[in-house]
Amino acid sequence: STLFCFTVSVAQEPTLDLLPSSILKARGQAVYVSCTANVDDSELVTEMKWSGPNGRDIPNSDGTIITLEGLEAPGKLDLLINKLEEQDTGIYNCTATYAGNQKLSASLAVESFMDIDFGDTPTHQTPHIGTEAKIRCSPSAKPSPLVDWLKDLVRLSNDDNHIIQQDGVLIKKVTEEDEGTYRCRARVPALGSIEHRDIQVEVYIPPVIDTPPEDAKGVERDSVTFNCKATGKPNPSYAWVNNDNEPLESNADYFVDNEKGILRIMNLRPEHSGTYRCTATNPAGDAVASANLQVLTKPKIEQLINVTQSVNKDLELRCIATGDPAPELVFKKETNEHPFLNGINQDDRIEVSQEIDDQGRPMGVMKIRGVMRQDDGLYTCTAESEGGETQAWGHITVEFPPSFEEQPYDELWSWQQQPVNLTCLWYLRNQEVDANDQNLQLLSHGPVGVLKVNPVSQSYFGTYTCQATNTLGTEKQDLELREAHAPGTVTSAKIEKITATTITWDIIGPMDNGGLPIQGYLVQYRLQGETWDESEERFWTKGSTYTLDGLKPQETYVFRFAARSEAGRGQWSGEKTEEMPRRAQPEEPLIFNLDKAVNELPYPDQYMLQWQVPLDNGEKIDYFQIIYYQVHNVSGTWESTGTKTTEVVEYPGSTTYNIDGLRSNTHYRIELRAHNEIGFSIPAEAVIKTAHDPSAVPGSGSGPSEQYSSVAPSTSAPAHGTFLLTVCCCCLLSALTAATTH
Repeated sequence: STLFCFTVSVAQEPTLDLLPSSILKARGQAVYVSCTANVDDSELVTEMKWSGPNGRDIPNSDGTIITLEGLEAPGKLDLLINKLEEQDTGIYNCTATYAGNQKLSASLAVESFMDIDFGDTPTHQTPHIGTEAKIRCSPSAKPSPLVDWLKDLVRLSNDDNHIIQQDGVLIKKVTEEDEGTYRCRARVPALGSIEHRDIQVEVYIPPVIDTPPEDAKGVERDSVTFNCKATGKPNPSYAWVNNDNEPLESNADYFVDNEKGILRIMNLRPEHSGTYRCTATNPAGDAVASANLQVLTKPKIEQLINVTQSVNKDLELRCIATGDPAPELVFKKETNEHPFLNGINQDDRIEVSQEIDDQGRPMGVMKIRGVMRQDDGLYTCTAESEGGETQAWGHITVEFPPSFEEQPYDELWSWQQQPVNLTCLWYLRNQEVDANDQNLQLLSHGPVGVLKVNPVSQSYFGTYTCQATNTLGTEKQDLELREAHAPGTVTSAKIEKITATTITWDIIGPMDNGGLPIQGYLVQYRLQGETWDESEERFWTKGSTYTLDGLKPQETYVFRFAARSEAGRGQWSGEKTEEMPRRAQPEEPLIFNLDKAVNELPYPDQYMLQWQVPLDNGEKIDYFQIIYYQVHNVSGTWESTGTKTTEVVEYPGSTTYNIDGLRSNTHYRIELRAHNEIGFSIPAEAVIKTAHDPSAVPGSGSGPSEQYSSVAPSTSAPAHGTFLLTVCCCCLLSALTAATTH
């Protein structure tokens, strides 16, 4: 038999294959799809193209969606979407013709998805209290997201005042409790995505003025301040306008603090009077309050005329002033502590009245009946009103016959033929002085006459008579000119206190001062074995502390003392010999300004300790030790209640130390010791009490009052080495004449 072999070839059905078969991509990503002809002969594939969801062919040219052919082989056309957008989604078709007459086609769906996006949802939202508001949040995604809400991490659900809506949470009436952190949470289960946006909700509260400005009065040329304080959230800012609704920030007459609500008006003028309005503003609203300002005119004294009158007669002192409101006029004698009262005063010779002059101006009248010498002097007239006060000064001059009642002395001294000046019209032993005597020289005449006496012999000492005369009478005064000499010997000098390097003496002056006051005491001192030519000398003013320092420990000194006056030095006293003690620890230091049993401080948490360096007793001080600690009073005794703190201040150096970190309203004991190589001094001790915390006790203060004083005549000591004694016989001459010296 014969075996035949046959090969049978079955032709495949032509198709178009798409890879991938479907697309799901995120928006914004690129998309690539290949369309390949599955045919026997790819050279027979023609008219191959892509069409989009809109049915239009996609060109092979630049664009966001293009076709690409011939990359690997014929019979292939690719689709490229550079950036997938929502409008690009849909069904895409790939078509071709095979062998001239066979139509081929394949399609695929291009789908997109979008991650969760919160868009422009604000992360800080500010609803206003008492209003309806929505906490906005509109997340988007594809597929559409599921949205839920949390407040302060607690799930939020609908209630009577809160409704969760598609685009946010509606709050029907906002309260302060609605403040907090809201979390808008979006989920897309199909994508397995979840995101959230935290929103800080701050409830805004419109301003409420709780401290409105108060009506004020201000004095012309002074300044006035208005305060306007409001509460609100956020803190309000402030603006001020005047009567004409003009903003004041840019006006040079005004200072406006927009943050604190302060309006200060400087250099007040009458035209500043009126109403001022404060507006407090924040994003939730505004509030308005106003106050009135009245500018007062400071009084002006128009007239105050000096008055001259003789003793025992009546006088009037008139003071005229202007001002709005009308001022009251107050009289006061400069040397008196208190002013005169309206009406009859305690001294019933004096009466004060408030009157109106012929021009309608306020006039104060002070009447004095039976004028006396003590009425002479400087007077103030003070015009007082709400607008302030103004002062003027006037003088009452009282004329009277000559008088020696204020003469401070009736004797005077000269020594060693030193010249003396006497004042007045002079007689020596009831005989008018010889005008030709060269030793009696008349230097000047009234109202003060001066006679210069050069006592070259005993005949010039004796009684001089001063005669004063004016139009109202004549008066005489005797003055005794005596001869002075150096003081006698010091009565005694005893040791009051002695240390290793110092001696403080108790000195009793001489029984005979020689006719002149003792000026002070001299001490001469030397080491035992030395001569007085090798001695040192020290002078102390009388009444001072008679301390001699710089001495050497354990050395023996010899001392002698003498008194001194303007007439010279007295004789030296007998010698005194003293051996100085050995070196020792320092004396006790002195703490300044702590002289009470309990010293209250002005500060709550600190104290500046200051002290005087004590005597070192022959060994230099090297430091000071400060110990302080809390104490409390138990039956009159201060007992320690706290830890003792010790500080050291090196010396030489500062003699102050600031103790800080103290508790307010607390008692402390301070101990201060001086130290040298030998040891510590006795401690200086004090108890202090700190003040209350100033935040709890607001401080207050007042300025010093202004004082006026009269200036009395004084005499100046002559230069050293000149013994010119000027003696004034205080005869008070005619005030008419004296007035020429004013």
